[in-house]
Amino acid sequence: MGYLFGNFISAMFVGRYFLHKDPTKYGSGNPGTANMGAVFGKKAGILTCVGDLLKTLLAVGLVYAIYHQHLLVAYTGLGVVLGHCFPVFNHFKGGKAVAVMAMTTVLYDWRAGLATLLIALILTCIMQNLTIPPLVFMLSFSIYELTRSLEAGVVFLIATLIMAYKFRYDIRDFFTGHGKRVDILYTIKKKLGILK
Repeated sequence: MGYLFGNFISAMFVGRYFLHKDPTKYGSGNPGTANMGAVFGKKAGILTCVGDLLKTLLAVGLVYAIYHQHLLVAYTGLGVVLGHCFPVFNHFKGGKAVAVMAMTTVLYDWRAGLATLLIALILTCIMQNLTIPPLVFMLSFSIYELTRSLEAGVVFLIATLIMAYKFRYDIRDFFTGHGKRVDILYTIKKKLGILK
């Protein structure tokens, strides 16, 4: 169920039906929220993010409604990650699953999920980078869950490794000093009119 829902790549849907463009041919080529927002604007990025969050919510919600087992939230989330990162309907070329894992972690353990997402947001503001904070978020969440449930922790660690694989070129660029910088605080201040 998770893999099936994961195959719905929101960026491809938004690109084809709203923008009439293939997002994999623009910017970084990644069909995800960050690339859509950077290349096609805020609305395209938001639509993509909402789509990824919604498909994860639907997949997890359906599985939980059928089986009523909390651990299956983690497994279904992992399925969505696999479908999102390696979609059979898009020649196994998908996104990096940041939004997918954000939704999965909050659905599994909302306190830990929100806490680690807040840490990632703070790191993003400090580091001005969109590569390391998501990985720190997933790694810290996985380690925390390992202390509570070995099986769930391992599932989330596997999802973290998949994300790290998808981020492999970004990680290389970051450590070689060629990573893209994103100043979120500057953007917010500019939108609020604090900066001219």
